[in-house]
Amino acid sequence: MLKSCDVDNLRPGMKVGREVKDFSGKVLLKQNAILDAKKINSLIGQNIFSVYIDEPEEEKKPVKIEGADNLIDYDYWEHYQETYNNIHDIYFTVERGGKIDLKKLDKVLDPVNVDKLCDASIAISQIHNMTRDGDYTIHHATNVGILAGVFAKWMKWPRNIMRELIMSGLLTEIGKTKVPRAILNKTGKLDPEELELVRRHVDYGFDMLKFSPLKNFNNVLLGILHHHERCDGTGYPNHLQGKDISDYGKILAFLDIYDAMAANRSYAKRNSPFDIFKVLYGDINKGKLDSRYGILFMKHMRQSFVGCWVGLSDGQRAKIILFMNDEVTSQPIVQTTQSKFIDLNKETNIKVEVLLTAQEV
Repeated sequence: MLKSCDVDNLRPGMKVGREVKDFSGKVLLKQNAILDAKKINSLIGQNIFSVYIDEPEEEKKPVKIEGADNLIDYDYWEHYQETYNNIHDIYFTVERGGKIDLKKLDKVLDPVNVDKLCDASIAISQIHNMTRDGDYTIHHATNVGILAGVFAKWMKWPRNIMRELIMSGLLTEIGKTKVPRAILNKTGKLDPEELELVRRHVDYGFDMLKFSPLKNFNNVLLGILHHHERCDGTGYPNHLQGKDISDYGKILAFLDIYDAMAANRSYAKRNSPFDIFKVLYGDINKGKLDSRYGILFMKHMRQSFVGCWVGLSDGQRAKIILFMNDEVTSQPIVQTTQSKFIDLNKETNIKVEVLLTAQEV
C-alpha cells in the first residue's frame, strides 16, 4: 500500500513506492529502493518534500465493541484513501511546478465515486472515525470537498452544482503549495510575516487556477478565493461584505472552519463537534458567517452524529442516541457503556469532549 511520507519522517528500512525525481527529471531514488541514511540525506536541498513509501497492507480487522456496529466501513475507507492519494498527487504535481492533473481530478469527481464518498449516512461518521495519517493539508482539502458534496446533497442541488462545489472544496488549499513547508508545519505561533504569507494562499490558488484549464469555472475559483472572507468584512484577502462574497465562498467558509477544528493538528487538539457548533453559531450571530447555509449545515450534521461514539468530560464513553429539539446548540442524549442514559442538556456538568475514532473506542 502506497503512503505519502514527509521527507522529515523518512526512516532507514522504508521501501520507496514510486521513483523520486528532481525538477530536471533526474531520478534521485528508484522505485523499490530501500532507504538508508545516505539515501535520505541525498534528498536534502533537492526541494523534495514527500516520498511515496510502499508499506505492507495490514489485515483489515473490523473494530468492534459490545452493543455497537462496526465502526470502520472498509469499503468507504478504500474510496477515501484512493481519493486522498489522487488529491495528494494533484497538489504534489502543482507544488513541483506542474499543471493540474485533470485526469485525476475527473477520477475523484466521477459520479460513482462522489456518491460513495458523499453519502451522509456513512461519510460524516467515517471521516471522524479515521485517523489522519499523512499530509494534514491534503486530508483537510479532501474532507472539505466531501463535506461540500454532502451539503449539496442535503440541499438537493443538481449534479453540476454539486460537482463544482466539491471541486472548489478539494482545491481550497492548492495555493499552499507556494507556502514554505517550514511555515505550514510550524508548531509555534506564526509571526506576522509568516501569517500574512499563509493567508496569501487564497490569492495564490486563485491566480494559479485562473490561467489553468479550470479558468472558465468561475464559481469554483471564487469559492477558493472567498472561503476566508467573512460577511462583516473582517475576513481576507479583500475584506468583502456579505453581498460581495460568492455562495461557494460562504459555504466553504464554515466547512473549512468545521473540519479544521475537528482535526488534531500540531498546534491544537481536535474539538467536539458541539463546541464547534457553538463557535459557528456565535459567528453567525456576529454576522461573520452566512445564516442561511450555516444553520442548515449544523442541523443536518447533528442528525448524522446519531449512533456515533463520544468521549465525555467525566471520562466515560457513550453513544449518541438522539436529539430532543432542533436548536443547533442543544446537546444530545447519550447512552454510556454501562447502559446509562444521560441527557446532556440537563446534566450540564458533563459534556461531549470529543467524537471518538474507531481506534479510541
